[in-house]
Amino acid sequence: MNILSKLFLVLLAGMVGFSCQPSVDLTRTTLPADQQPEPVIDSAMLAYELNQKTWCSNDEAFSLMLLMAVGEDRCLNFNERLIELSVKGLADASWRLQADEPITKGTLAYMVCQAAKLKTGVMMKLIPGRRYAYREAVYHGLITPGSASEPLTAPEVVGIMGRLARLNEE
Repeated sequence: MNILSKLFLVLLAGMVGFSCQPSVDLTRTTLPADQQPEPVIDSAMLAYELNQKTWCSNDEAFSLMLLMAVGEDRCLNFNERLIELSVKGLADASWRLQADEPITKGTLAYMVCQAAKLKTGVMMKLIPGRRYAYREAVYHGLITPGSASEPLTAPEVVGIMGRLARLNEE
């Protein structure tokens, strides 16, 4: 076989191999914004990510609370989460919180007390707020003693949510 024949066979084999590749669909387009699937947040993944961080922001804690209490978090931002938790009775829409600030013991305690439907004292019934909710959460062993305005670390928040989940199972 001469060189020209070998070259022809190599080119022919290359063309056959190339033609066996799947074709690319150039007509495919992306979905419009209103048809995009909604973001789904997984509670286990969020808890894992929080355990790797130092502080837990209000936004992250609110997202975790929605996952615990409602079962899903379809909110796109912190303000939507605050409103959703307010509608459920787990937060107060009048709170002036920033999404990226660390969550305080009092804020999380209020949501935990409401979610767990704890038997609370007279002051919590008369003046429901973060201060008395914090005291109730400490009394029930859900949060460690300290100050209601003390920020929580991310692993502490995950631990508190774990205690809340165990309490809800009982």
